[in-house]
Amino acid sequence: MAKQIKDENGNVYVQKKKFYQRWWFWFLIVVVAIFWGINSLGNNDQSTSSSTATSSSQAKSSSKKKEVNPLTKVYKVGQTASYKGYEIKVNSVKYSQGDDFNKPDSGKQYVIVNITITNHTNESQDYNPYDFKLNADGNNTDFDEIVTNVDNTLEAGSLDKGAKVTGNLVGQAKTSAKKLQLQYKTSFWNDNTVKFNLK
Repeated sequence: MAKQIKDENGNVYVQKKKFYQRWWFWFLIVVVAIFWGINSLGNNDQSTSSSTATSSSQAKSSSKKKEVNPLTKVYKVGQTASYKGYEIKVNSVKYSQGDDFNKPDSGKQYVIVNITITNHTNESQDYNPYDFKLNADGNNTDFDEIVTNVDNTLEAGSLDKGAKVTGNLVGQAKTSAKKLQLQYKTSFWNDNTVKFNLK
């Protein structure tokens, strides 16, 4: 109930309580706090479940990235590696002891790798046989052999968007080599390589 006050002239005033001194104000604060608490708990559950879903989807997408990263996967003959829209496929591998005019070094054999390069980028892409190396048990050599009985050797050139080229790369490796790889160096400026097991 409001308090009545008389001044010296006999006037009666009613003294009202300030709004924050009233019971209904504090009741309203408690109700709002309860609703806010319940709502924030619900949001935490949703954010936890959504963050769990997000982290699991990120894990799935990262595992997919790992599966398709051409720099970490080692490909086999017949598989296609795609690096930034540039596709390389090793079609076949043959070994040769040469002919009457061309012979490999002693204890070595010619390794003839037939590849197809396809440009799926939006601009012209250069290719060069010196971008490819023959790795025999850790020893990298160029595919720079000229053998008269091997046709269609790959030479340097340029591919327009959607174009492709097929050719042979010829190198030498020891006949005793246990591991043979074709390695494509993706850029002059780094050591990133796409690898194909030839054996």
